[in-house]
Amino acid sequence: MCSLFLDNIRRYIFEHYIRPAVEEGNEYIILKAGDIPREMHLNNRMPAVCNALGSKKSIDTYNSWLMKQGYNVKIKVDPINVTPSGHGSSVEYKYVFIKNNEMGSSEVRSSNNKSNDVTEDDARRIMGRYLGVPLYKERLEINGKYKEFDLVNVAYRIVGDFKNFKYKGQAMAEMSNIIEYIWVMEKLEKYTGTKWRKIIVGAGNKKTFETFAKRYDPWLEDVEIYYITKEYKVIKLR
Repeated sequence: MCSLFLDNIRRYIFEHYIRPAVEEGNEYIILKAGDIPREMHLNNRMPAVCNALGSKKSIDTYNSWLMKQGYNVKIKVDPINVTPSGHGSSVEYKYVFIKNNEMGSSEVRSSNNKSNDVTEDDARRIMGRYLGVPLYKERLEINGKYKEFDLVNVAYRIVGDFKNFKYKGQAMAEMSNIIEYIWVMEKLEKYTGTKWRKIIVGAGNKKTFETFAKRYDPWLEDVEIYYITKEYKVIKLR
């Protein structure tokens, strides 16, 4: 079974069912296997759908995504209608959302991050909420080679990277690093033949990102540049 294909089904379930239910404060949701392939226009993929709904790896994946997005809940799965084979359109699972503990996610971040510095995980969570879609760390194929990006949502064609720069001088090496990632993102667009929303998200020395946005503005076209403050506020620089 293609792991990428299975992962796409997981992403659909997470983005269209799990995350909205958690956002609305639901205590549980019931998912029916037959609904997923109809909505995703899949044919003869029921085993993959049932795997995405009920396997331990899938539930562990959903819980990992929930944690990375800053949600203080985990899923407990309850198979309420499962065939002997484990497959079939009538298969149903109940996802119960259980709070991890009484400590809120912001308190957890504060206790784990004494310097109050913005981390890569913070950037994924904060920008995911800012853009309205979950973001992930992903390795994307570009003409037979793979490049890892910090901020990706393949379904919504979003790709970007997070940079936390501390150097307060001219920071030419840091700017060159940003240029490299923008160049690779443009290669991704060319390779896939699809338009992507390209973003750079910064933290640390704000002046580096402000200077970069101003200096290279004529070359950046549709690249978006954001800065996250120590108070986790998002500022759009470009």
